[in-house]
Amino acid sequence: MRFLDKKQKLDYLLSLICQQSTGTARQLSDRLCVSIPTAEKYLALLREDGHNIGYCTRRKTYYLIEIEK
Repeated sequence: MRFLDKKQKLDYLLSLICQQSTGTARQLSDRLCVSIPTAEKYLALLREDGHNIGYCTRRKTYYLIEIEK
């Protein structure tokens, strides 16, 4: 995979997380056209970049956790 493809997928993933419309890990991997472990690796990369990402089991979606200042 080219770097640009990966960057585009990470940007798309972040936009899905912001909209709280990722779905489950399986649904997310299908949307990104990657395996579940790769989708999880992308989530880890976003977390390393400072994004505070959680998962809601009730709504079955990833979301950004707001940190109070």
